[in-house]
Amino acid sequence: MNFLRLIYYLLVINFKDFGFIFWTIGYPLVLVTIFMATTSNLAGDDLEEIKVGATEDSEYFEALKQVEFITVNEMTVSEARTSLSEENITGYINKDGTLIVEENGFEASILESVINQIQQTYTLGIPPENFNFDVDFIETNEMETEPQVVMYYSTVAMISLYTVFTSMELISSMRPNLSTMGARFSASPFSKTKYILASSIAGLFLGLLSNGLVIGYLMIFNDSVLFNHLPATLGIIVAGNIAGLGLGFIIGLTPRVNINVKSIVPVVFIVGLAFLAGLMGPGVRTVVNRELPFINQLNPLAHVTDTIYRVNLMDNFDSYWTTIAFLIGITVVSFFITLIALRRKQYDHI
Repeated sequence: MNFLRLIYYLLVINFKDFGFIFWTIGYPLVLVTIFMATTSNLAGDDLEEIKVGATEDSEYFEALKQVEFITVNEMTVSEARTSLSEENITGYINKDGTLIVEENGFEASILESVINQIQQTYTLGIPPENFNFDVDFIETNEMETEPQVVMYYSTVAMISLYTVFTSMELISSMRPNLSTMGARFSASPFSKTKYILASSIAGLFLGLLSNGLVIGYLMIFNDSVLFNHLPATLGIIVAGNIAGLGLGFIIGLTPRVNINVKSIVPVVFIVGLAFLAGLMGPGVRTVVNRELPFINQLNPLAHVTDTIYRVNLMDNFDSYWTTIAFLIGITVVSFFITLIALRRKQYDHI
């Protein structure tokens, strides 16, 4: 069969699958829509002034002074407790960044979100006191006051790994002990390498299509400018999709497990990685990096999220090619393991 025609047939099969269309295109669009609806009030232009107390030697003092809707007053802990009880300030920032509030409320939640965003900036390698708050994207878009951008980037990173489903189903369909199609495929002279490459290309196309639709949706309907370096962002996303293919190969090799059962594994795997990478907000990511830093050092979604964040919000390309090499490396190793596992595989009964 012609190689391009094989790719075409594989694409048509996926497009006819309602479940595939919903989970790879519909679900991500619904997710980012919910994020936009629930975080729309976090933008600085619509907020009233929030008064905060802090010690001058706090690493957050200078960073908070740059936020337009926050007024920072220098005071001691005892003075802050009095001001909190009298409701003269919303919260107090200790030297170590701990936030003290008298009661929960909208302003306290916004202040906590800003603190988490500053902590996220610090985690990414730039201490708040050294961060340049005068660069153009801060002045025009106020991205430093919008912690939801981490959630958007984590969503894009999560979608980039959706190719894991395509490659997992591909490998499972080639195992004669797992499917009728696999039995027929194993008994035929058809090239395994050709079929794997065609399916990988088709899966990569579908993954990039899903990412492209979500990015286009955010660029059209989101008020903030999230992608200042779109070509570089697309480069990371391509590498993420390729890494997803590699991880799917490994999951698909699991013996004697039905494809329906296997489908649960990547769902839990991807959602878990996205959660750790900041899908539920930068606060979770900060806690994980502080308590268990090695987890996100091995988390491909954390690498994708961090790189997209650095490139678009900080104009920082220092780790760009390192991240791409890390993601491609996952696929290369997985691909060779898959070929070795499938090559000359024999079964007593097909």
